[in-house]
Amino acid sequence: MNDKYFLFRGCLIPTRLPFLERSSLYVLDKLKVDYEEMAGATCCVEPIGLRSLAKDTWLMATARMLAMAERSGRDILSLCNGCYLSLEESRQALEDTPTRAEVNTFLGNMGLHYGGHVKVKHFAEIIKEAGEEKVRSLTTLPQDRFRFATHPGCHMVRPSAKLKVDDSFAPKVLDEIATWCGSEAVVGEKWPKCCGGGIAGVDEVVSTRMLEDATSTFRMSGANCILTPCPFCFVQFDIRQKEGFPVLYLSELLALAFGASPEQIGLKYHRTKLP
Repeated sequence: MNDKYFLFRGCLIPTRLPFLERSSLYVLDKLKVDYEEMAGATCCVEPIGLRSLAKDTWLMATARMLAMAERSGRDILSLCNGCYLSLEESRQALEDTPTRAEVNTFLGNMGLHYGGHVKVKHFAEIIKEAGEEKVRSLTTLPQDRFRFATHPGCHMVRPSAKLKVDDSFAPKVLDEIATWCGSEAVVGEKWPKCCGGGIAGVDEVVSTRMLEDATSTFRMSGANCILTPCPFCFVQFDIRQKEGFPVLYLSELLALAFGASPEQIGLKYHRTKLP
């Protein structure tokens, strides 16, 4: 893996879930991924609420970060589903030559220019590209105590015409990674349901119903833990879920398999006790 990346942490992980960042860095270091912090990064102008209020602002803010990455000769690696969607949709929107020219007029005032040469990668995509052989070779503590219900979340697989990390119907990447780590994937969603996290601040009742709907099949599957690559979904499952069904963020599973202790990656900060 010779690619160079700017690590885009987003807002939620650094402010509310720093232990997820800890496990992510542990895994990236084990994989010898070349990454740096993106100095001057801003909010991705998340795709549910903020972007709908000001699409032009969204495009300018994300184009600025794409231009910063391009100037440094790095692609962008996102730890968050929402950030991945926002940056990747912006990258695709800027493939339109007139749109890119208009945006570059404003970027020029900041000494920046975007030529359309940056890739945006999801953390799960990096693991997928590393491949089974690499992950198995780094797995020193197979995590065979976990029987996972895998939940990719919405913004790693939809809109399906734009996001290609996994199939939008019957996604399988999380199942595969789980088995590479020595775990079992006992149930995956044919059509991933929204966890309700996006509307939790608008209508808590509806959000809770969506959360319960998303987890209803998990409880009957024989799974003992949920596996997700999305920090928003993680919050829903770990903090707002009333049934107490435990959850692991993708990098936590990998870090444990690669030899990290629970103390190293802050598993004590989970609200729901892990099996």
